[in-house]
Amino acid sequence: MTQVVFKKQRGKFKSVSASGHAGFAEEGEDIVCAAITSGMQLVHVLLDDVLLLDIDTKVDQESTFIQITLPDGMTADEDREAQHALRALRVHYGELEKEYSQFIKVTEVQYDA
Repeated sequence: MTQVVFKKQRGKFKSVSASGHAGFAEEGEDIVCAAITSGMQLVHVLLDDVLLLDIDTKVDQESTFIQITLPDGMTADEDREAQHALRALRVHYGELEKEYSQFIKVTEVQYDA
């Protein structure tokens, strides 16, 4: 099962991480894993290459872990766009979870730091 965690700080998305194999099918044929990975890649491209935000990305191929963290000090416009991107990803993963609840678990964690 893939565990997806959205962390929020003061009500706003701060990061998203995904870890573990979905286990829907064999590696290379797993449509749930492909959807999760594709969504994460799209948001990464949007935040990094399109919006040019200095996001922090951590990837560990061996443990199948990826995390995207938004930077501090964004302008109001950058923050709004980044929030839209992560909100869309949250909706996407929520829909996947409804259809494939045995293979993806999505949680939101609120923290104040």
